[in-house]
Amino acid sequence: MSRIQNIETNLTSINDAAFQELCDRLIYFKYKNPSAFARIGSVTGKQKTKKGTPDSFLLMSDGEYIFTEITTNISDKDKLLKDIIACFDYKKTNISSDKVKEINLFFNFKIDNAYIEKLKSVATSFNPKTEIIFWSLDLLTSELSTNHHDLVSDYLGLSYDTGQIVSIEKFISEYNRSSHGIATPLDNEFVQRRQEMDELKRKIAEKDFIIVTGAAGVGKTKLVLESIREFIQENKTYKSYCISYKYDSILNDIYQYVSDGDDYILFADDANRIDHFNQLIAYYQSKQFGKLKILITVRDYAYSDLYLNCPAELTEVIKLKKLSDNQLIDIVKGEPFGITNPNYQDVITRISDGNPRLAVMLSRLAVEKKDISVLSDVSNLFETYFNTFIKDQKELANPINIKSLGVISFFNAINIRNKERLLEILKNFNIPYEDFLEAVQKLNCFEIVEINYDYVKISEQNLSTFFFYLAFIKNKQLSFGTLLTHYYTDYMSRFSDCIIPANNTFGSEKVMDVVLPDLKKHFDTIYDDSEKSYKFLSVFWFYLRSETLEYLYNEINTYSEHESINTKRMILEKKSTLSGKDQTLELLGKFYVGCPELKDAIELSFEYIEKCPFLTHKLISQFKELINFEAKDQHNNFRRQTILLKTLIDKIEKGSCSCLQVFYGIAKLFLKFKFQYVNGYKDRTIHFHTYTIPLSKKIKDIRKMIWDTLDLYFLENQDECFQVLKDYSAVGGEISKEILEYDLLFIFNIIDNHLKNEFFEHCLYVQKLIRWLQRHNIQSSKFERYRNDFINPMYDLFTKVNMYGYGHKEDYEFDDYGEFLRLKELEIRSAYIFKDQADMDSFHSMFTDIVNVHKPETIHLESLDFILEENFKRDYNIGFKFLELLAKRNDKLLFIPTRSLKQILVIEENVCLVWELIERISFRNKPLWKISFFTEIDSALIKNEHIDMILEIFREIENLKFMSLDWVERYLNFDYELYDKILTIVTERNRELNVKISLQIHYFEKTFKMLSKNMPLIQEAYLQQVKIDSHFDYNKNGLFRIIEMNPGFLKDYFDYFYFSDDIEFTERKADWGFIWEIEGMEPVFSEIFKRITEKNVFSGFSSHFLNNFFSNLKEDKKAKANEFLFELLKANYKDIRIVNLIVNIARYARKEIYENILLLYISLNQDPDVFGKIWWRGNGGEYNGGDISGEIEANDWKKILSIIERSEHGTNLIPIKKVIKDRIYSCLRFAESEKTNLFLDR
Repeated sequence: MSRIQNIETNLTSINDAAFQELCDRLIYFKYKNPSAFARIGSVTGKQKTKKGTPDSFLLMSDGEYIFTEITTNISDKDKLLKDIIACFDYKKTNISSDKVKEINLFFNFKIDNAYIEKLKSVATSFNPKTEIIFWSLDLLTSELSTNHHDLVSDYLGLSYDTGQIVSIEKFISEYNRSSHGIATPLDNEFVQRRQEMDELKRKIAEKDFIIVTGAAGVGKTKLVLESIREFIQENKTYKSYCISYKYDSILNDIYQYVSDGDDYILFADDANRIDHFNQLIAYYQSKQFGKLKILITVRDYAYSDLYLNCPAELTEVIKLKKLSDNQLIDIVKGEPFGITNPNYQDVITRISDGNPRLAVMLSRLAVEKKDISVLSDVSNLFETYFNTFIKDQKELANPINIKSLGVISFFNAINIRNKERLLEILKNFNIPYEDFLEAVQKLNCFEIVEINYDYVKISEQNLSTFFFYLAFIKNKQLSFGTLLTHYYTDYMSRFSDCIIPANNTFGSEKVMDVVLPDLKKHFDTIYDDSEKSYKFLSVFWFYLRSETLEYLYNEINTYSEHESINTKRMILEKKSTLSGKDQTLELLGKFYVGCPELKDAIELSFEYIEKCPFLTHKLISQFKELINFEAKDQHNNFRRQTILLKTLIDKIEKGSCSCLQVFYGIAKLFLKFKFQYVNGYKDRTIHFHTYTIPLSKKIKDIRKMIWDTLDLYFLENQDECFQVLKDYSAVGGEISKEILEYDLLFIFNIIDNHLKNEFFEHCLYVQKLIRWLQRHNIQSSKFERYRNDFINPMYDLFTKVNMYGYGHKEDYEFDDYGEFLRLKELEIRSAYIFKDQADMDSFHSMFTDIVNVHKPETIHLESLDFILEENFKRDYNIGFKFLELLAKRNDKLLFIPTRSLKQILVIEENVCLVWELIERISFRNKPLWKISFFTEIDSALIKNEHIDMILEIFREIENLKFMSLDWVERYLNFDYELYDKILTIVTERNRELNVKISLQIHYFEKTFKMLSKNMPLIQEAYLQQVKIDSHFDYNKNGLFRIIEMNPGFLKDYFDYFYFSDDIEFTERKADWGFIWEIEGMEPVFSEIFKRITEKNVFSGFSSHFLNNFFSNLKEDKKAKANEFLFELLKANYKDIRIVNLIVNIARYARKEIYENILLLYISLNQDPDVFGKIWWRGNGGEYNGGDISGEIEANDWKKILSIIERSEHGTNLIPIKKVIKDRIYSCLRFAESEKTNLFLDR
């Protein structure tokens, strides 16, 4: 009997309830994701029918209904007619007939066309738009045999395949049933993967093979299933199936379900476990018509093997990461939990470690108990989570399984092929070798452990922590003392990796009760060994807090505070300088997290720096890092900060100078409004947090202690206290207004008690403080008095010459900046009109003092030019005397007059007087004053004699940066060779030792046409300028002009820079493509290639500098550059060094000619030894963390081999092909070791 006949036979004999279930499944498959679906004609929970109209219905998103009527009653042919009429009966359906979009009639018999037309006519009489679909025996048989083999198996008992090709729904059912609770169910709510889903859908549309890879538990399967569902909704031509692998051939099943000509998506979950995966590839390659998309999930350590089997050009890899903390937080703060407290969120994200199911369970617990402390011991929750599958698989509770898991969890991974090492480990824990191997195989079947590359490890970190706790702590089936005895020295980091997570997750008391006796016993054995003790206590200090403090107390007391020579302290000081860390402070710092012994640890820290004061700044840094304000401190009422401050102030009151220095460092930190801190507890990820402190009673107390101490010790340490004040008001960004208003009373008190208006810095501070406070909308009755009291002549001068403010407003407070500049200039010009020398001396003295406090640029020396110019206008003699004063005392201000000279250098007499003044006085900036003189002099007063005077400036100047010579153009009418003469002098001067005169960046670009054609001079000068400043002529326009005149200069350029032993060549990313615009460059460039190979050994790693000459070329120059490379290869194919440079350029800048370069080379040279010395794929590469470099390199060599296969040189290339195949083999062997390491490290 044929397959079709079998289906027909079984359909005609099926019972009513089974037939109804089958039809409901079919109709649901047809209309995915309805708004509602109801099976009115079925008894809930039983395979039994009941009366109802319709038998089932679907409410669609458009508000219309799809009705289903199902019957096996062949004797009453009018049953179908009655069903149609009933569907339009509002009394029976409660649904208006105009909303019935479609009626599906299912029946397991045949009817003729005349009857079909009659039924359609009846339906039309009720609603002409209602469509009737007749699911007769023939249509059902065809549909089931073509598209629903799983339903044929489930309801008709016919299995024509191995049941490995199933619908998404059946796959989910089988997955959930087989996971035994360990995996998150696939039918739960899908959250926090919208971005990844959109990306995956795009890739499905673009590629035929999509590999989704990631660690266990990140949600790969769920993501693929949801993406397929959405993709099919958006692309109606596609059908989807999942492979439910049952260790049998899948090819026959695929042929039965996938029809040629239709579009399909096949999903293979954990494809690395499918032995017959290649059959899937073979089927794809044989499919002639229709589209086929194959989606694959695979663990991160195994994806590369599958990738190599898939067609590279058709394959896309998506690497799925764990849910981020922010994504988990979105889950816990959303409905139904609504957890917005960051303290709760931090604990939940830490424990769940990217696992959404654990995050949900923790959130439920937190909401139920409304107490964060319940999250400090979630052992019961973990046991609920993990016991789900232990209960289902009772043999997992066997002690040998728990003990095996405990051992594996500690070592992270165990090599089960290294029998000698394994036997040694198992012997220490009394685990029989054969029992362990048998346990590992069972655990692997349930996916609790993974076996790869001869190693076994637990699949999830959470799971590993749980089994460590279960075996070593809770059940005590394994001895923690044995771990310490045998493995502490070699596996110290594993103790941290196991103990700390167990402590944080299951409660410190539970862990401490078990491990403490063993820890004390072990510590006693190493107490006298300082190095071992510090290392041991750095891991287990939390359980041995008293022992740790006692040990440190004894260590600190070995340093003498009074002895002039203390050998141990001298050694410590030297070690501290070299390493940057101090092991005693590091160990004490562990107590700063807030344990009960915090005060003792802080006091010990202070005693330590009293004896070793050179460590004071290290202690300050440590306090800033570890006792910074964090969100968790608010929960503990800022206990840590309070203890630190009280202990510190107590020490200060007892006369400790070191503690006073610590206080000033801490005060600056503690008086902030916002605090930044980082957490980095998993996946090597650093998380940044910002915390704004509240104005609570405790915060008030802390800030009062700081302000009172500053007030008390202000006279004793004015500089330090005043600096704290200045730092406080230098805070940018947001502040807390209520805290600022609270602090202000103390600040005003310090101002009233200690600041004096005779000091310029005090006046400046108070006035700036007022403006800062007002910017933050803080007002006080004291402002007016302070504004009037805290002024003095020097401050008044500052306000006038400061180019950043006018009156009581800053420049940025003006809507019209131009108006600000106008008002400011008027203020400066009118403020300082000198009457005599005394006025000038007083002004200059105060101005110089201001500059000593503030850098000149902060007050703008431009103010001096305004004052000088205005005094020249009012009284030339006064102005001249002020100019003379500025010249004589120039070394303090470094002022250069400009606009003031422009005003007076308009008559001959003034020209002579000013020049005589400059010549007469010796001062630092004299050459620059002279340049300003010739820049500002009126053009009508320029004389021929000025030429020699200008040249003399350049003979006496020594160092000058970015000198502009634009002004020289005015003098060319007197000497058209002036640019040449200046350039000659500058070049000669730059040959001198310690002389560096740099010209403006675009000098040659601007002046090239005005220079003579003295190419040796121009070339030497150009090289000098690039040596002085690597940014000189950065766009290479000047160089282009020179090379255009003399192509050979490019060789000189390289000789001077690229081949120099003492000059760093800084232009490795410059754009040199312009050389192809110049004719006749090929011989020069060939010579450069040869000189590079003679003087530099190229390693083949990354892009060689020469690529800059071949990148970003214009279309018409690409052919010229390519032809040069081909000809260079033909002429130098025996020179491995030149060939390697050509290949590197073809790999980076000229990728489009790589194949041609390779084919040209093997046509010229078939020597395999030489071929193997060329960097055809480069040397090494840049890889991401999860990349398998060996496989990437093997693929590169495979591509090279495929190019060579196209060569016409046949058997002559066999030796070269062997070289390539050997490389591929070597790379793949290395890849295996990489995959092993990836498996072990993840």
